[in-house]
Amino acid sequence: MSASRPGARAGTRGAGNRGRGASMAEFIIVLPLLLLLCLGIIQFGLLYQAKATLDYATLQAAREGALNYGRASAMRSGLARGLAPLFAHSAGLVGQQSALLYTNTIELSKPQAYRIDVINPTNAALQDFGRAGEYAGSTVREIPNDTLMFRNTTPGGSSGISVQDGNLLKIRVTYCYAMYVPFVNRTIFALMNKINNVYSTGKPGVDVPLAPNACYLLSTAEGSWRIPLESEAIVRMQTPFRGG
Repeated sequence: MSASRPGARAGTRGAGNRGRGASMAEFIIVLPLLLLLCLGIIQFGLLYQAKATLDYATLQAAREGALNYGRASAMRSGLARGLAPLFAHSAGLVGQQSALLYTNTIELSKPQAYRIDVINPTNAALQDFGRAGEYAGSTVREIPNDTLMFRNTTPGGSSGISVQDGNLLKIRVTYCYAMYVPFVNRTIFALMNKINNVYSTGKPGVDVPLAPNACYLLSTAEGSWRIPLESEAIVRMQTPFRGG
């Protein structure tokens, strides 16, 4: 039986130490990227959930508008109910009521937190087909909603659409969604506002944006990382459109 040489054993140990050192160095380099990837997956998952919730909330807002003469206050109420699940922290009736209360009285009360744009019917359609003195008195103009199948289908001179198309309520909702996942929220915020210092650790407003979006002022005011999400919905009016 031959004994192993001391030099060979030392060389093997040295190679093993160098291998472990190289692996540790590679791990240290890859770890931040892996962490950022995991956080990004979480944040984009939350963004997908928020967009799906906003789609539902926009439909609820449109339905409320269709049932209430296209009033902005009614659409805001429907939007608040639809967005409430984003702020529900417990199951049950109490959790739902708390989320709705927060959404209605705090979240949507923040300046520029949301915007509801009525795409159809336009003011031109109201000018073409608006009538006063039919249901709401002599001072309120509204687009008739009854017996539409028997009404003239000729497009209006100002709007270019018929009275039937004027009874389609189409809205666009823009909502400023707040991101909470660390590092990723700052990066997405910087990219969407075209901030050169993507990896800035300061609060919103520290770095100058080249193209601030609709949520930048609110983010700066409250120190949050908000980005605009948009959704559209279209429903048929169930009441005469008055707007306002």
